[in-house]
Amino acid sequence: MLEKSVIVIGAGIAGLSAGCYAQMNGYRTRIFEMHTIPGGLCTAWKRKGYTIDSCIHWLVGSKPGRSMNRYWQEVGMVQGREFLDLEEFVRVEDEQGRTLILYTDLDRLEQHLLELAPEDEKLIREFVSAARRLVNFDSPPDRLPGMKGMLEYAGEMLKLVPALPVFPRWGKLSMGEFSARFKNPFLRQAMASTWGEDFPVIAFMMTLAWLHDHNAGYPIGGSLPLALAVEKRFKDLGGEIHYGSRVEQILTEGGRAVGIRLADGREERADIVISAADGHATIFNMLDGRYLDDRIRGCYDHYKLFPPIVYLALGVKRSFEGEPQIISGTVFSLDEPLRVGDKDLQRLEVRIQNYDPTLAPRGHSVIYMILETGYEYWKDLYAEDRERYDAEKQELALRVIRRLEKRYPGLEADVEMVDVATPVTFESYTGNWRASWEGWLPTPDNLMARMSRTLPGLENFYMVGQWVQPGGGLPSGVMTGREVVGMICKQDGRRFSTSLPSEKHPAGQTALHQAGAD
Repeated sequence: MLEKSVIVIGAGIAGLSAGCYAQMNGYRTRIFEMHTIPGGLCTAWKRKGYTIDSCIHWLVGSKPGRSMNRYWQEVGMVQGREFLDLEEFVRVEDEQGRTLILYTDLDRLEQHLLELAPEDEKLIREFVSAARRLVNFDSPPDRLPGMKGMLEYAGEMLKLVPALPVFPRWGKLSMGEFSARFKNPFLRQAMASTWGEDFPVIAFMMTLAWLHDHNAGYPIGGSLPLALAVEKRFKDLGGEIHYGSRVEQILTEGGRAVGIRLADGREERADIVISAADGHATIFNMLDGRYLDDRIRGCYDHYKLFPPIVYLALGVKRSFEGEPQIISGTVFSLDEPLRVGDKDLQRLEVRIQNYDPTLAPRGHSVIYMILETGYEYWKDLYAEDRERYDAEKQELALRVIRRLEKRYPGLEADVEMVDVATPVTFESYTGNWRASWEGWLPTPDNLMARMSRTLPGLENFYMVGQWVQPGGGLPSGVMTGREVVGMICKQDGRRFSTSLPSEKHPAGQTALHQAGAD
């Protein structure tokens, strides 16, 4: 059989993973990436000796023996990586000095919640009991061609049975609805502050279950080393990556994808095209909206997106040794609203990176804040008045620092580095539609939705990544990349197979590039 060629658009984790699996299965693969480095949103940059990491909080699949860990091993991401399992997921403080701590140990969490709100004992015990049932809920076993026989598959499915009763009871409940069930006013408000109101409770439970199982650790070194490790794996498998190569059009002939046209006019041909790029740009720009049905159009018309954000990072001459080490940080109320573009925020979520020594000079720390904002405000401001855009970023940083000074006295004098990334920054570097940094927002209605990896009327074309799986995140990249190559193998009558990289070449950490935000 002649070696078939594959073009992958985008070198984020989804595109790199698809490329790895294509190479493992005998396809000649080239990736075309508009940026100069791999990773897409899984990235970081350096400024004044500090690392601004825009992605990783925890990595599902950090525990050996779990399905997702096997996938990460296959693409070379986790070998040689040190993971931290912290004791606290998030803290929520109110004006009266009360604190909700979401511990990563479910027993400790249950005890803490009962102490805070004994009147909510029944709801608390039901919630934590359901989360415990999910601790051993692993990813559904492989059904890709050639991976497992029916008996082995059935045996692995049986392991999922204890968790199944959780889904009918909790699967259609949002965080807003769940929070409203608490009698205790503080717990009701604090729970609503941890995740968005539309977020599914079942996804929140699964996160707590992964943390309890030590299957969602933080990788020392952060995001970019993960992407560089997968890039290395792809290249070691014989794949090619072309950076600075923006794809403007997907070429089609007779209802088949046959290649791509780049921004410089060059055309590249292949037997199969996989887009790991932004979904909206792929369907409506690169393919001119010619391959659609009502279901796909309905997703782009009606599904909610992760909201655009301003990502603000501070480099601080302070170790924060006395502060707890928290995965997602501390949420605290503000005495007056904080204006971020066209939105007023009543709370700040502050993540102090006092547990990864690779991100700041010794005795120093990086502080990260995700600030929800509006897309049009920053887009229009950037287009109309670049000086005012830059000034607004600086003024926002000052407003945030002043508010942090009240919570952490003396902080203002210790700030050595400020970096502000707006929705314009994310759109510029990743092409994400409306600067949505994680694609489709999961809700109780779409969490289990099956989105097509193909487009109607177009053969030899596939899509991978966060635009074909609500919830986004790194797992969607490797899972959809793996699945799509399995589909291609089935189409070609090949046995889908995977391999692990040589233990002689563990994934190492590579120096970060120097870059800044627009």
